[in-house]
Amino acid sequence: MRLDDNGRIYLPASVRKNLRSREFYVEEKDGRIILIPVREKLMKYRGTFRGENLTGEEIDEIVKEETEKLLRGEL
Repeated sequence: MRLDDNGRIYLPASVRKNLRSREFYVEEKDGRIILIPVREKLMKYRGTFRGENLTGEEIDEIVKEETEKLLRGEL
């Protein structure tokens, strides 16, 4: 893999084939970069809306807002 002048990391096709997400939460730990699919980070919300009287659109909007916070590093 390599990092280009714009900071982009090129992942080999063999790695990309196994990924189910195109959005990742990035962590840096001990000089290592860890990519965590956003879906995994949002699993903590699973079941949160159970029993709530929300429409699908309202749930989608909440998930969208939380995803954007996560990608900005606010969570």
